[in-house]
Amino acid sequence: MDASVANAPELAPARAGSGAPVTGARKRRRWFAGTRAGELRVYQHSNLFYWWAIWAYGYVCAAITYVQGVGVRELAASPDKVVLFHPSPWLGLSFIGLVLFVGVFTNVRARGVYSFMLIFVAGALVWGALHIPGVNTALGWLSLLRVHLNLAFYLTFSTVLMLIWVFVIVFVDHFTWWRFSPGQVIEEHLIGQATGHAYNTEGMVVRRLPDDLFRHRVLGLGLFGLGTGDFMVKPPYEDAFEIHNVWRASSKQRSMELLIATRITERAPARP
Repeated sequence: MDASVANAPELAPARAGSGAPVTGARKRRRWFAGTRAGELRVYQHSNLFYWWAIWAYGYVCAAITYVQGVGVRELAASPDKVVLFHPSPWLGLSFIGLVLFVGVFTNVRARGVYSFMLIFVAGALVWGALHIPGVNTALGWLSLLRVHLNLAFYLTFSTVLMLIWVFVIVFVDHFTWWRFSPGQVIEEHLIGQATGHAYNTEGMVVRRLPDDLFRHRVLGLGLFGLGTGDFMVKPPYEDAFEIHNVWRASSKQRSMELLIATRITERAPARP
């Protein structure tokens, strides 16, 4: 006969010298440790995850400046060197605009239909501003704005930001994770408290929050079939908690829903 067991505890380690297999023994948690069959690790990432666009575009600007740049000897450290600047100020303006765009929209949440409302409102404000008397004269002053960033700035800024990004996303964000398995969801920590909370999945609800157009679809590469997402997990008789910026959210969602709907079954020994 089959007995359904919800929230089944892990087996205790076998005693030394007993000869019993140590299949249920507690193992040391590690970075990037492979999950056992029928389990899923879900990591939450910080908003710095979306800043990849800045350092990536910084390297693009550095390449364009290297190819099309104009050398200025007066600013160089030695007479045989030059400092490369791109002749067009729009390259520097576009880089500053991207930094502002990422900084604002990774901290301002506009989910679902509110993303389109935000675009509509922004478009209406731009349209209204263009019909203000004297705006053409003010726009003409933009040609006087000369923003030139040299090659060294693009390379230094992008490299430092990329190193910080790799350290936070690859290492720091992996200090804590949620382990989904049949019958249980366990919050685990690499350092300090090993197990934060363990939840029974019977009656648990996992709901994906509406996507943010700019964070999840654009910067999270959701338009290319990858994408990030936020989840709300509501355990029975417990407060709900959220897991933000989960990479490849669609595939994770299907796996989580399957695991919380699965129960651990143990086959009872046959009677003699």
